[in-house]
Amino acid sequence: MKHLTSLIPVLLTGQILFAQTSDTTRHRRPLSVGLEGMAGVSFGDKTVAFNVGGPHLKLKLGSSWSVALAAFPSLLIVDRKAEPRLGIGPRLDYRNLVLIVPAFFHNKTDRWIWTAGIGYKFH
Repeated sequence: MKHLTSLIPVLLTGQILFAQTSDTTRHRRPLSVGLEGMAGVSFGDKTVAFNVGGPHLKLKLGSSWSVALAAFPSLLIVDRKAEPRLGIGPRLDYRNLVLIVPAFFHNKTDRWIWTAGIGYKFH
Protein backbone atom coordinates (compact mmCIF):
# COMPACT_ATOMS: atom_id res chain seq x y z
CA MET A 1 0.00 0.00 0.00
CA LYS A 2 2.93 2.29 0.72
CA HIS A 3 4.25 1.85 -2.84
CA LEU A 4 0.81 2.70 -4.27
CA THR A 5 0.56 5.95 -2.31
CA SER A 6 4.01 7.04 -3.52
CA LEU A 7 3.14 6.08 -7.12
CA ILE A 8 0.04 8.29 -7.31
CA PRO A 9 1.91 11.65 -6.96
CA VAL A 10 4.40 10.53 -9.62
CA LEU A 11 1.59 9.68 -12.07
CA LEU A 12 -0.21 12.96 -11.41
CA THR A 13 3.01 14.93 -11.92
CA GLY A 14 3.56 13.14 -15.22
CA GLN A 15 0.04 14.02 -16.36
CA ILE A 16 0.52 17.69 -15.47
CA LEU A 17 3.85 17.88 -17.31
CA PHE A 18 2.39 16.12 -20.34
CA ALA A 19 -0.59 18.52 -20.41
CA GLN A 20 1.75 21.53 -20.51
CA THR A 21 3.46 20.56 -23.76
CA SER A 22 2.28 22.40 -26.86
CA ASP A 23 2.01 21.23 -30.41
CA THR A 24 3.50 24.02 -32.51
CA THR A 25 2.83 22.30 -35.84
CA ARG A 26 -0.95 22.73 -35.64
CA HIS A 27 -2.29 25.97 -37.18
CA ARG A 28 -5.03 27.62 -35.13
CA ARG A 29 -7.41 30.17 -36.51
CA PRO A 30 -7.90 33.24 -34.29
CA LEU A 31 -11.37 33.70 -32.85
CA SER A 32 -13.17 36.78 -34.08
CA VAL A 33 -16.33 38.08 -32.50
CA GLY A 34 -18.30 41.09 -33.70
CA LEU A 35 -21.57 42.51 -34.89
CA GLU A 36 -22.57 42.70 -38.51
CA GLY A 37 -25.46 44.65 -39.94
CA MET A 38 -27.01 45.02 -43.37
CA ALA A 39 -29.42 47.53 -44.85
CA GLY A 40 -30.93 47.05 -48.28
CA VAL A 41 -33.83 47.56 -50.61
CA SER A 42 -35.49 44.97 -52.86
CA PHE A 43 -38.10 45.22 -55.60
CA GLY A 44 -40.72 42.80 -56.92
CA ASP A 45 -44.10 42.78 -58.68
CA LYS A 46 -45.70 46.08 -57.51
CA THR A 47 -43.67 45.65 -54.31
CA VAL A 48 -40.85 47.49 -52.58
CA ALA A 49 -39.18 46.20 -49.42
CA PHE A 50 -36.76 48.01 -47.14
CA ASN A 51 -34.70 45.27 -45.50
CA VAL A 52 -32.32 44.98 -42.60
CA GLY A 53 -30.03 42.05 -41.96
CA GLY A 54 -31.43 39.42 -39.67
CA PRO A 55 -30.14 36.06 -38.52
CA HIS A 56 -28.47 33.94 -41.18
CA LEU A 57 -26.51 30.76 -41.72
CA LYS A 58 -23.36 31.77 -43.58
CA LEU A 59 -20.83 29.75 -45.53
CA LYS A 60 -17.59 31.67 -46.11
CA LEU A 61 -16.08 30.88 -49.51
CA GLY A 62 -12.96 32.99 -49.05
CA SER A 63 -11.85 36.25 -47.53
CA SER A 64 -14.27 38.30 -49.68
CA TRP A 65 -17.14 35.95 -50.64
CA SER A 66 -19.86 34.24 -48.61
CA VAL A 67 -23.35 32.84 -49.22
CA ALA A 68 -26.13 32.57 -46.66
CA LEU A 69 -29.72 31.61 -46.02
CA ALA A 70 -31.11 34.63 -44.21
CA ALA A 71 -34.15 36.13 -42.55
CA PHE A 72 -34.96 39.72 -43.52
CA PRO A 73 -37.00 41.85 -41.12
CA SER A 74 -38.54 44.32 -43.58
CA LEU A 75 -41.00 47.08 -44.23
CA LEU A 76 -42.97 45.72 -47.20
CA ILE A 77 -44.91 48.14 -49.39
CA VAL A 78 -47.56 46.38 -51.51
CA ASP A 79 -50.18 48.41 -53.43
CA ARG A 80 -49.11 51.57 -51.56
CA LYS A 81 -49.74 49.99 -48.14
CA ALA A 82 -46.79 49.48 -45.80
CA GLU A 83 -46.65 46.60 -43.36
CA PRO A 84 -43.86 44.92 -41.41
CA ARG A 85 -42.97 41.47 -42.73
CA LEU A 86 -40.27 38.88 -42.25
CA GLY A 87 -38.76 37.67 -45.50
CA ILE A 88 -36.58 34.65 -46.03
CA GLY A 89 -34.17 33.82 -48.82
CA PRO A 90 -30.59 33.60 -50.04
CA ARG A 91 -27.99 36.30 -49.84
CA LEU A 92 -24.60 36.62 -51.53
CA ASP A 93 -21.94 38.80 -49.86
CA TYR A 94 -18.93 40.26 -51.62
CA ARG A 95 -16.96 42.40 -49.18
CA ASN A 96 -19.54 45.05 -48.14
CA LEU A 97 -21.92 44.54 -51.07
CA VAL A 98 -24.87 42.19 -50.49
CA LEU A 99 -27.18 40.74 -53.16
CA ILE A 100 -30.48 39.59 -51.62
CA VAL A 101 -33.52 37.65 -52.86
CA PRO A 102 -36.08 37.69 -50.04
CA ALA A 103 -39.53 36.11 -50.35
CA PHE A 104 -42.52 37.33 -48.32
CA PHE A 105 -45.79 35.52 -47.67
CA HIS A 106 -48.75 37.79 -48.35
CA ASN A 107 -51.79 36.76 -46.31
CA LYS A 108 -54.43 38.65 -48.31
CA THR A 109 -53.57 37.00 -51.62
CA ASP A 110 -52.30 33.75 -50.07
CA ARG A 111 -49.15 33.77 -52.21
CA TRP A 112 -45.41 34.35 -51.93
CA ILE A 113 -44.01 37.64 -53.19
CA TRP A 114 -40.42 37.35 -54.44
CA THR A 115 -38.18 40.40 -54.55
CA ALA A 116 -34.56 40.98 -55.49
CA GLY A 117 -32.28 43.76 -54.41
CA ILE A 118 -29.01 45.05 -53.12
CA GLY A 119 -27.71 46.02 -49.71
CA TYR A 120 -24.70 47.34 -47.85
CA LYS A 121 -23.02 45.43 -45.04
CA PHE A 122 -21.42 47.36 -42.19
CA HIS A 123 -19.44 46.25 -39.16
